[in-house]
Amino acid sequence: MTIQQLITKTTNQFKKAGIPSARLDTEILLAHTLLQSKEYIISHNDQILTDGEMMQFTTFVSRRLDREPVCYITNKLEFYELDFYVDNRVLSPRIETELIAEQAIKNAPKNSKLIDIGTGSGAIAVAIAKHRPDLEITATEVSKDALEVAILNAKKILGKNNTIQFIIADIFKGVEGMFDTVVTNLPYVSRDYLPNMKPEVQKEPAVALFGGSGDGLDLYRRFYKDLPAHIKDGSLVYHESDPWQHEELKNLAQSAGLKPILEEYLILGFQK
Repeated sequence: MTIQQLITKTTNQFKKAGIPSARLDTEILLAHTLLQSKEYIISHNDQILTDGEMMQFTTFVSRRLDREPVCYITNKLEFYELDFYVDNRVLSPRIETELIAEQAIKNAPKNSKLIDIGTGSGAIAVAIAKHRPDLEITATEVSKDALEVAILNAKKILGKNNTIQFIIADIFKGVEGMFDTVVTNLPYVSRDYLPNMKPEVQKEPAVALFGGSGDGLDLYRRFYKDLPAHIKDGSLVYHESDPWQHEELKNLAQSAGLKPILEEYLILGFQK
């Protein structure tokens, strides 16, 4: 079959399965199969796939029909204009999360210390390190599997310039020292939402998604309880949450001695 025939056939399959980005996903999976760019796929629509390529593409299509996220199939995701490796050991970084990295890159004091709590794929910490090599960065993660992905990404993207210290830690447990900037994207989804979540999201690791039942802020309550021991006057804190959680988070931040400095949809910023 030609590329164009496969695009038409697979797009229709995905649409019938209720996959919203049917054509885009088809083109991405074809490009991944052929080890080419999406632009190549579009401009070579009369190319015929080999038997081996067809077998590989069929496997990818089956995984997508099973609602596996595309980034887990291709093991690729762009974050802050950097190409990260991702798989089902980590949450796929969202574009909204880039604002956390952006704020830290812009506002972290020069030659200061920064910590990324719950680094996951390492997206936030690595993006910051790429643009702010002057910072002394620590990245923590409770999941050993996720930490392996983060370390892989640091080596892949930063190479010999990687100076991030990666440690296994449950929020601040086992973390020593004071930090000028704290960034985190702790799990904040309530387990009560599980039945209504998209099938793709349900394929992501639960440890990276759920912050407890009810309001989903159990981990952030622990975060703010331990935070004061690791920050000083002037320290900055940036993290993600749903807008409806902001008021409670602002209360938690205030109880930890911080004042709000940023509120943009999913992102909150505070300063000691």
